[in-house]
Amino acid sequence: MSSVSFSGLATGLDTGSIISQLVELKRAPVYRLQKDKQSFQDQISSLTTLKSKLVALQTAAKKLDTASEFSTAKATSSDTDALSVSAGGTAAPGQYKVRITSLATAQKVQSQGYNSKLDTVGSGKVVITVGGKTRELSLVGASTLQGLANLINDNVEGVSAAIVNSGAATGGYTLVVNGTEAGTANAFTLDVSGLTGGVPPVMTTKSTAADAALTIDDIPITADSNTPDDVISGLTLHLMQSDIGKDITVTVARDTDGISDKVKGMTDAYNDLFTFISKETASGGSLRDNTALRTVASTIENMFSGSLTGGLGEITMLAQMGVKRGSNRQVEFDASKFKDVLAAEFGSVRDFFVKREGNIGKASQLDTLITKLTASTDGVFKSSTTALNKRIENADDSIARYERGIESYQTTLQRRFTAMEQMVSQLQAQGNYLSSIR
Repeated sequence: MSSVSFSGLATGLDTGSIISQLVELKRAPVYRLQKDKQSFQDQISSLTTLKSKLVALQTAAKKLDTASEFSTAKATSSDTDALSVSAGGTAAPGQYKVRITSLATAQKVQSQGYNSKLDTVGSGKVVITVGGKTRELSLVGASTLQGLANLINDNVEGVSAAIVNSGAATGGYTLVVNGTEAGTANAFTLDVSGLTGGVPPVMTTKSTAADAALTIDDIPITADSNTPDDVISGLTLHLMQSDIGKDITVTVARDTDGISDKVKGMTDAYNDLFTFISKETASGGSLRDNTALRTVASTIENMFSGSLTGGLGEITMLAQMGVKRGSNRQVEFDASKFKDVLAAEFGSVRDFFVKREGNIGKASQLDTLITKLTASTDGVFKSSTTALNKRIENADDSIARYERGIESYQTTLQRRFTAMEQMVSQLQAQGNYLSSIR
């Protein structure tokens, strides 16, 4: 809304400045509300960070909450050129004598030689069976050798086709079809008898699909690939060379370093969480008076430092394993002590962390607690964020209401000062007139 202002022409006053300053004073509540709104927004942002650090602690704890995840094993081979081995969560300590008789092989067939990859092989049906599954393909028109290879690659899983060029002046181009996986289960057949109108390929077997043969502790084993993962529980063998007369020793040992690293990962995540909590609760921290932060801090701290109830082992506190309370709400992890305790009392240490029948471990309890705190329906983050968003909404409503009042106030001031200027101008004109008629 526009208004006329004489800007002090009659009175000599800077009425524009006066109005601006009066309006600015009137805006003080708006500035307070905007500051409050920013504080609420800062709290929501900090709560998001707090939640992410809490979830990071949960992720670290979940690496320890089952027996298979906790009981990390390490497998080694006495001849890594012939055999490498990797251990999974169910691997148990032990030693095995492995002798590789033969490796698994993939099937390979190849055609006669063609003068060009663009030579016509005809049109019609091509039937391919891989692992017992049959695909019937159609070559349309004067299809080439390359076209046949492309048809196979685009439509059939389990085999791959390529054109090999020997460089010979005649008959230098050969179609080669390979099984993509070794083992008899991946054998295939290629029937091109349905092609007519060209020179169909005549496929010759260069290698047959065969399973691997080995012995483990003199027990004969047939494996359908060179990476069998079902012959020794928890282990995957990687067969690379065969030597009938050579024994390879596979040793599976408990990976104390790996277990220690997982526990350290959990304590590191805990310390990172409480570094953030300490910063946010210090002077100037955006969550200094936030209920959600106080709830998270107290419950996680009590869970971490408290005694385990419901466990089967004799170890009931982290402090017994080299995890002790430090300064500034941090914990200190003594890896050397932890490994010593782990070696001496593996079962008790395991049962302190894991959940299994009859046992509820600390890592499992921590996972459950954090799941409850971060629940999207009734967790503390949900309730706190909802309350803050409501306060932001209320602040926006109040700001809008104040802004409307300020706009009205400014309009009123402008009208009043304009009227004053007009009145003073009229009085000055009358005075000048009276002075002129004396």
